[in-house]
This record gives sequence, structure tokens and C-alpha cells, in this order.
Amino acid sequence: MYSSRFGLLSILILWRLINVILVRTVHVPDEYWQSLEVAHRLIFGYGYLTWEWTTMIRSYTYPFFISILYWILAIFSMDSVLLLTTLPRILQAILVAYSDYRFYKWTRSRWMLISLCLNWYWYYCATRTLINSVETACTIIALSIFPWKESHVQSIKFLWIVGFLCMMRPTAAIMWLPMCLHHICTSMEKTRLLGRYILICSTCAVVSVLIDSYCYGTYVITPWKFFQVNVLGNIGSTYGVKPALWYIYSALPVLLGMYFIPFLFSCCLIIKRSALFPRESIMLVTIGWTVIVYSLLAHKEFRFILPLLPLFICTSFVCLNRLNIRVTGHVRKRVIAILVCSNVIPGLFFSTIHQRGTLAIMERLRNEINRTNTSFTDTLILTPCHSTPLYSHLHLNTSIRFLTCEPNLNNIEDYVDEADQFFTNPAAWLSNNYINNKKATAPTYVIAFDNTANEIPEFLRTYKLITKEFHTYFPERNYGKNILLYKHI
Repeated sequence: MYSSRFGLLSILILWRLINVILVRTVHVPDEYWQSLEVAHRLIFGYGYLTWEWTTMIRSYTYPFFISILYWILAIFSMDSVLLLTTLPRILQAILVAYSDYRFYKWTRSRWMLISLCLNWYWYYCATRTLINSVETACTIIALSIFPWKESHVQSIKFLWIVGFLCMMRPTAAIMWLPMCLHHICTSMEKTRLLGRYILICSTCAVVSVLIDSYCYGTYVITPWKFFQVNVLGNIGSTYGVKPALWYIYSALPVLLGMYFIPFLFSCCLIIKRSALFPRESIMLVTIGWTVIVYSLLAHKEFRFILPLLPLFICTSFVCLNRLNIRVTGHVRKRVIAILVCSNVIPGLFFSTIHQRGTLAIMERLRNEINRTNTSFTDTLILTPCHSTPLYSHLHLNTSIRFLTCEPNLNNIEDYVDEADQFFTNPAAWLSNNYINNKKATAPTYVIAFDNTANEIPEFLRTYKLITKEFHTYFPERNYGKNILLYKHI
């Protein structure tokens, strides 16, 4: 029994380590700017903190644990860029592999486990240093020890995970609210259980506040700051607004793929016969509540509903298990092939090809600076803000300027952030900031996408193109197909 458990866990760890090797693209800026960049600044003393950290709406808990790893590497003089960027992802892979294992122990279904491991979007995100990936892995572990049936007071271990999750990621409370209410309401000792809830949640809050206050250098309760700025201030809308039903018609089909149809059928089955599916009914209520709340928020992203994935898989299999359809081995193989290919193909494309240039260009820049060994260099990055990682991937204390995009925190009338100012008129921005600015010196290196470079030939006439990296076949607004690195002649 022990050897079989260890064998399964070993296979899952290997699967996720392969995941680390394969994923060589960029998804969203947060995987660097809200984790590695912050940890790098904590230990090495230089780096850039985005507005979320200056307004203290982010919890340091996740970057703090990464910084411990950086501190150990620094002590033994092993702080190479390869280790700084790879080891956090390896630790993330081990955490995700353990969550996969706990998912199997919970569901007792190898097909559910395969569905989770092959889900292309989870594979794409799982080993990235995203707080959403940590949240999803920890959510799976918490779900595996959650007391789904009528419970006694002692069934409360999951709450330690949930408590820290809600402090690190306040929106995690949205998903766990109906689950915890169900737990309390079905308990045979409600008063005592509520007391233990208060004790555990208070302990998690105190530990998190101590970590944040230490790292910020002042007393702060980050979830309250998050609520003030993001919810009351509606700052999230600065980074894009999507329709109310976007999660229904866009995010869910992307997240679930071919399982979207079984999920819809399962919803109907569970609603009609809720008494037969008590556990799945709780899951469906949690899914519905979470999607509705997130739909009311203006800013929406695929990764926000990623922690719901284990619940989606479990409810989808209600329908699949009820289908008493006899199929031949040939048909079964075709169905399995379709399910596998529908995940493997997009998974490989987005993990190895789509949006890979911004990582490669920073590696080229680092090698170039190290090769020339100049005492002073400065770099100008003319891309949409936070398109590339920064000091966590350079590990060089060199001067870098990039286009910023802070929201209008001071309520300035007719406010336009720096990135939008540049892309409205690149030539004029460069003229004001460099060409006609006597105090400014020409940067040693310039990074820009090819479509931007075509708009500023006058500025680049004193530069030589030294590197061209493919980025994507489907460039979005202000992005290009290739990203370029120039050096001053």
C-alpha cells in the first residue's frame, strides 16, 4: 500500500517537473512582478515594486517564502539566474503534484485525476509563480480534507489552509464562504465549531499581519487595503472591463474544454435530483455563487476561476457516470483521443510557442550586459508595461526604464498613464523624454516590439539591431510578432 502511494506521488512529481521544463512562455505579468520580483528585492536590495506594493494591497506571504529560498541561495553563493527563476517553479511543481495526489485520494477516480492532470489551462498555469496557481493547489488539498458529510467539531484541518489563503488572496473567501457555511450548519456542535473557526481564522490573520507588517516596515492589514482600493475604488477596471456574462460564454469553455458539455448536463441532473447528489449539490452552489460574484466585478480573467476547476471536474463526472451507453472499444478510443488531443495541442502551443519572446529577450539582454562587462549601462523598454520580467531574470543592478501604467490613484483629471501616452504618439514621447531633453542620455539598449520599432526609425538610427526573438503569431494591441533588442552604436 505504501509503495503504491509513493509510486503514484513520484509519477505526479515527475509529470509536474516536466511541466516546469516545457512551460517557456509568459502568461500574465503577475507571475513575475507579484512574486519573484518582490522576493528579489527583499533579499538582494534592488528591484521594482509595482503600485500594488506601494499602496500595500498585496500580501507578502507568498513572496516571503520565495525570499527564504533566495536567502539560502545567496548564503551559499548559488544565486545564479537559472536557480533564481527555476527553483521556485520546482517547489511549485512539488506542491501541485501533491495536490494532484490529494485529489486522487479524495475522488478515488483515476479518470478524474487524468482529467485534472491533462487540463491544458491548469497545465499551462500550474508551475508558474502565480498566486492563483498556489491558491488552486491549496484549494485542492483543502477540498480533499473538507468534511463533506455531517461532521463533528474535530473535522476542521482544512480551515488552516483556507485561513491563510484568504489572507494571501482575499477573493478566495468568495469560494469558501458557502462551503464553510455548509460545514457549520451541518455540524452537530455548531457553537463549539464556530469558536474553533474564530480561533483558527484569528491565528492565520495574526501570522499574516505580522509577516506583512515586517516586510512593509509598518503595521498593515493587506486584505482591508485590498478591499478599499480594488473594490471600493474599482481600480481593477483600469486593466480591462468585460461583459457580465463573460465567464459563462468565454472563460468556462476555455477552462473546461470538451468537458463543458458534460458539465451543463450534470448541472441539470444535479438540480433535478439534488437529494441523490448531496456533495455535488454543494459544489454546484459554490460554483454558481463564485461565478456570479466574479461576474459582478468589472475586471475579469481566466485565472480568477481556476480554483473552481476541481469542483467542475467532480460535477462533470456525475453526468459521465450516469451515461449507461454501451460503446465499442473503437469508439471509446476515439473519444479518449479527442479528449487528450483537445488538451495536449493547446497546452503545447501556449506553453512553448505563444508569448515566448519577452522571456528570451531578457536572457539575451543579460548575456549582452555580462559579455560587454561595461561599468554603466542603461536599458529602455518600449513595450506595454510589465510585458517582460525585470531584475528577477537579470540579477544585475543596472538602470532600467520601462513604460509604467499605474492607475489614477490620485483622481487626476484627464489622467493618461505613461504607456498610453507613448503608444498614442511614440515619436513625440521619445522627443520629449530623450531627443529634446538635455538632461537625458541615450540608453545603451532599447527593447521594443517590431511594430513599435517601425514607428520610431529616427530614434533608432543610432542603434544597431543585435537580437530578434519570435514572440507570438497572434499579436494583440501594442504587441508585435517579434521583439527586438537594439544597442547604441
